[in-house]
Amino acid sequence: MAALGALEPIKRFFQTKDRADISNTSFTLHKWTAVVLLSFSILTTSSQMFGDPIHCHLDHDTISQDVFKAFCWMSSTHTMAVDSNSSHLHSGVGQGLGREDERNIFHSYYQWVSLFLVLQAAACYTPWGAWKRAEDGRVGRLLARVSQDPLTETPVEEQVASLGAFLLSHPSWYSASAFKLLLCQAACLLNCLAQLLVMDLLFGGQFLSLGFLVQDFSTLSQSLLTVFPRVVICTMEVFGPTGQHVNKSGICVLPINTVNEKIFLALWFWFMFLALVSLLQLILEAGLLVPSLRPCLSSGLSSTLLPPRKVQALLARSSHGDTVLLQLLATNCDYSQFSALARHLLKEPQMPQHNRLEEGTL
Repeated sequence: MAALGALEPIKRFFQTKDRADISNTSFTLHKWTAVVLLSFSILTTSSQMFGDPIHCHLDHDTISQDVFKAFCWMSSTHTMAVDSNSSHLHSGVGQGLGREDERNIFHSYYQWVSLFLVLQAAACYTPWGAWKRAEDGRVGRLLARVSQDPLTETPVEEQVASLGAFLLSHPSWYSASAFKLLLCQAACLLNCLAQLLVMDLLFGGQFLSLGFLVQDFSTLSQSLLTVFPRVVICTMEVFGPTGQHVNKSGICVLPINTVNEKIFLALWFWFMFLALVSLLQLILEAGLLVPSLRPCLSSGLSSTLLPPRKVQALLARSSHGDTVLLQLLATNCDYSQFSALARHLLKEPQMPQHNRLEEGTL
């Protein structure tokens, strides 16, 4: 199908030619979120999947049904606030005073959903894209001379010798990049919060409360019908027989809203979860600024070949940038290679620390 074929280019988001993986949980989830949002955007524009997004009925011969339907899609439709003193044929559809009725709730977001999802995807990808650009392949270039397969004829100590020598001669080389990582991690959290607030604005201030109603299904269903109505009223102004302006009203059905409500309800829970993950990741990254916390936050550096006491000794000599760099190197090296690198660095009586930043090039 054409819609499914359009999803094929999205897989390129996961194809990487980089030697080093500089991502973390928060960045990975943001990349996945961008892909899912792009998929949602493509699917919501596919008539093959869900049919026409709007159907309208008008009991007048003065306006073509197709013209009326196109007008209602391009302009806003409305429903009426539900109250106990008015009768409604459908939820939000009943007798009123026209477009000027104070009880009207206007809806025009449905024509922007596909574009809005694309913008959301771009916003989710931005923190990762900014970090990848700021890092500029530094870790990958450091690992260029380290074999991806440690089981070679070259002893593992020799594989990491040039890397260790560079780190010893360039203390705090990665400090600027580590600070940019912290900023990009903060951008992940700000993105999640901003996404929730913008969706709340898009849906008239009724979005943020939706997820909290999940325990009461009847209340949740009514709230979803209010935010994502299936049946709406549309009014089009035309010229009457004597040239005066006449309002012609009809009823429209929005099948696309059955899809929209599920998409955005899922996004409510997902962005809440993503905000929590981003907050925890930001706390972990910011904790590395405190020297006493670095051994606790870098437990992944330890292995059977590198006991915790040696990790503590190594981190005690390292700056914030050095610690972040060591974590990335450990992620992209075999245990034996990283252990050999740590032993090489610990051979020095005192590893230079907190010197001025030397940006050297590779």
